[in-house]
Amino acid sequence: MNDNEKKRVASSRPPDRRGVPKSQIRADRRKRAEKRKKVRDTIVVSSISIFAILVIASLVLPGLLGTRTSAKTREPLPFNAGGPTRAMEDLGNQKILVGSAHIPYQTKPATSGPHWAVRPDVEDLAPFGAPVKWGKYDKEIPDEALLHNLEHGGIGFHYDCESSCEELIEKLDNLRKKDDTQIVLSPYSGLDSKIAITSWRHVLYLDEFNEESINEFIQAYRDRAPQSWIGNYWGDAIQQ
Repeated sequence: MNDNEKKRVASSRPPDRRGVPKSQIRADRRKRAEKRKKVRDTIVVSSISIFAILVIASLVLPGLLGTRTSAKTREPLPFNAGGPTRAMEDLGNQKILVGSAHIPYQTKPATSGPHWAVRPDVEDLAPFGAPVKWGKYDKEIPDEALLHNLEHGGIGFHYDCESSCEELIEKLDNLRKKDDTQIVLSPYSGLDSKIAITSWRHVLYLDEFNEESINEFIQAYRDRAPQSWIGNYWGDAIQQ
């Protein structure tokens, strides 16, 4: 290689690197690579942290704010006009104020019609709110509150005994506990039979406990209502 070629090779480096040892250049490159890696790692960690915070917030905030979550709701099935009982006339699902007058219901217990939407703070008429929390009650609940549960795809277990009927209540409650999603058990005065099982626009009257018939009713009509809310209590969700 002649002197001119050597000069051209030597001058091929950028001006800021001319005269700098190769070891120093490699060290500088490593530092820059490590710096870029640290920046990438920081971005990845920050992104994961932000994602985790958003996930936690999506789970926690709905409960704090009183809004419903998808875990407490599901799409209702189409209304079932067939099944083991005949479909009653649809009286609508209008929301009314507690104590307001409304059209008469067509069945006892009611299966459709105007009903309340109220938190459990009206002690004289709606001590449990409307809808009520799914479960067992020892006190009678007004139709205007129970109907909101049926509108949410629920099933009503009701009994009317002339004297004590603890054995019947226990059987109904044990059946409820086997699959207590969207079921309300409570006494109901003025029935034409000892037992009444209700859903939206359907009612089954029984003089004696019949688990097979009740299960058939549940399978045919649960969730087949205007809405379907698993978690329907005012303490968990803002109701409609």
